Amino acid sequence: MDNWLMWLLIAVLVLAVLAAVWFFLRNQERTRARAQAEDLRAEAAGGEAYAERRESVAREAQSEAEAAQLEAQAARERAARAEQEASELDDQARRATQEAREHRDRVTDTYLEADDIDPDAETPARSDPDRSDPDPDTRR
Repeated sequence: MDNWLMWLLIAVLVLAVLAAVWFFLRNQERTRARAQAEDLRAEAAGGEAYAERRESVAREAQSEAEAAQLEAQAARERAARAEQEASELDDQARRATQEAREHRDRVTDTYLEADDIDPDAETPARSDPDRSDPDPDTRR
């Protein structure tokens, strides 16, 4: 029985040594993992400032883009108003031109009527100086 007990004690001792080695290696791995995690945290903390600066730059760029969009929208609205005003002025100019033409036609008609009435008027329409017919409708 001594032999059996000795084998049991050796087996327990071997298991205890294996457990101790396993715990030691596990502890070493955890320590390395903690150290690596700490290095990664330090690296991340260093990158945090950079990320904050980049976010700040991005926010500023976004603000500038929004301001530019607002300015562009205002410019489009001003351009639309200017185009509308130009269209209205063009319409007004066309009406004024048409009115002036009509007035010029009436003035010309009045001159022609005066020339038809005046026997001394020398116009191309009065090529016959002896003609005494003042009615323009009878002319050919």
